[in-house]
Amino acid sequence: MIRLSLIVPVYNVERYVERCIRSLEQQDIPREDYEIIVVDDGSQDRSISLVEQLCREFSNLVLVHKPNGGLSSARNFGIPHARGKYIWFVDSDDYVESRVLKDLLDQADALDLDLLAFNYCDIWPDKSPAGFNPSRHPVGKVISGETYIRDYPVGISAWFFLVRRELLTRHAVRFTEGIIHEDYEFTLHLYKYVRRMTFRDVRVYNYFHREGSITTTRGYQQVLKSIRSWQKIVEIESARYTSDSSYDQAARQWVDTHKFFSINRLFFGRIPLSLKQEEYRRLCRLGAFRIGRTHLNLERRLRCRLLCCPWFYTTFMRCFTSTQA
Repeated sequence: MIRLSLIVPVYNVERYVERCIRSLEQQDIPREDYEIIVVDDGSQDRSISLVEQLCREFSNLVLVHKPNGGLSSARNFGIPHARGKYIWFVDSDDYVESRVLKDLLDQADALDLDLLAFNYCDIWPDKSPAGFNPSRHPVGKVISGETYIRDYPVGISAWFFLVRRELLTRHAVRFTEGIIHEDYEFTLHLYKYVRRMTFRDVRVYNYFHREGSITTTRGYQQVLKSIRSWQKIVEIESARYTSDSSYDQAARQWVDTHKFFSINRLFFGRIPLSLKQEEYRRLCRLGAFRIGRTHLNLERRLRCRLLCCPWFYTTFMRCFTSTQA
């Protein structure tokens, strides 16, 4: 049986994709024990020709194609192609440490885990590397997803863990397509079904910050997409976590945290005032300003109180606008 399926969406990353794939091949388990599924998301540069060359070198590398639909769409497309017991989503401009898979998979199997999280390193061109503070994660403890979202600062990135494939398929957990910040909504949904998880304090993943990536792209249209993505996340989560179950009660504290992110993003987003006023009215209809308990730090809690004051918000959001139509 294949132990692990790595799903790697690829879109116009010719400078980085070979580094990513070779890092996934420099591991300490037999290649027949894992597969690397590269999802071509309609790439327009040399990325796919580079992957095709690597396919001739590595027997466990699989290339599938689809029209361009974005990161969420590519990840979702890869899930039904996966055959492994566990799935790991890896971004094609990032890379992983060598010889880490055996330790991760052996622990996941030995502890019968639904999800195994691990440490990472932020790689910046001009900053010192940084990762998670392990004291704030369940190192050496096997806990449920509910305990995790209630008692810990949740790791939200989809590359932060291996997850049992059966959880995704049985509960139809998928990424919301057409938005950015999708990992916030995806992970909160996923943790609901996790019965056994832990955190391994080992540097496994290297998150590479580059100009032109989804998270670093700037500009008016990207700001607007971010604003509307947060609105969509709030809309989905507000409808999803409505029961009196203990999980839904814990999740609502994260939903209110995400509400803060949505109103904060609009407040400081530099878009034309007329659009800003329209998006503000939409946030009001969504109930985004009705915020209870959150997981915000003190500075953000104070800011949240200010932003939830209608007079303050509508008066001072005008200071952060753009004349670009």
